[in-house]
Amino acid sequence: MRKLAFLVAAGCVFGLGPLASKLGLITGSACSITLAILLACAASGGPFALAITSGALGAFGHGILSNVSTAVAGACLVGLAFAERTLRVRAPTAKAAHLAVALVGGALAGTLSSTYEAASLPVRAVAILVAAVLVALPLLIDADEPIAHALEDSALLLHDSVARSLREGASLRRHVDDALVDRDTRRSVARTWRSLLRLTEARVRLERMRAAGISGIRPEPGEATGTLSPTDAVTKMLDQKIADHIAALVRAYTAVDTAHAAELGLDDSDARHVDATGETLEDLSRAYVEVKA
Repeated sequence: MRKLAFLVAAGCVFGLGPLASKLGLITGSACSITLAILLACAASGGPFALAITSGALGAFGHGILSNVSTAVAGACLVGLAFAERTLRVRAPTAKAAHLAVALVGGALAGTLSSTYEAASLPVRAVAILVAAVLVALPLLIDADEPIAHALEDSALLLHDSVARSLREGASLRRHVDDALVDRDTRRSVARTWRSLLRLTEARVRLERMRAAGISGIRPEPGEATGTLSPTDAVTKMLDQKIADHIAALVRAYTAVDTAHAAELGLDDSDARHVDATGETLEDLSRAYVEVKA
């Protein structure tokens, strides 16, 4: 579904983009930026801040470079549209290939779009479709799931048990199938993931404050030196909350998978039907043999 949405967004960019330039400076620029942001969000799978920013920068670069070279302008537009997704590709070789395919696809799509801009409607439609397919080629290279990528990056900045918890959460996110979860449970699970991300962001901010030497309020004279500072106390609480959220998600997905497996195990209607059909055919075969005898 996401790939289909990206094809539609890419078709709109290269189909309506040339028309937007004829709407005037302000209106045309606004339409071009909107289309580029939609393309970037479709490439990233959501309206992420980096995707929106890179999409707007891609539209700006495309507007500047379109008078120089349509191929370079298309490469700039598509390359920046895929910037957020490129960062989520885990292997360095695959990341370089993802960027290269995005740039080449964008250059070819920009050339096609400008070459057949004045062609008849059927030819124009085919050119737009081919351009959209070329632009979608980077989607064939696997990228990390956004939430899993955020948790994994945060784990690199932290240590000890909270880092292990975040890596466990990232691994869980990569391997779960939300399609097996019913609608009501899916909403609760989605809210839990969002809450986990907020807790992780707060924990990373505290870690950066600690690294910068801001460790909280120091004890007053005469106070026990073993007393935790407010920052340390909140850090400990956040570590526990993160572990609790991940444990709850693990229990939820495990229960869903177990229930789905049990449902499949109990549903043996097809096997019974096949067994009954085989028994009927055996009886029929025996009857043929008896009649022949």
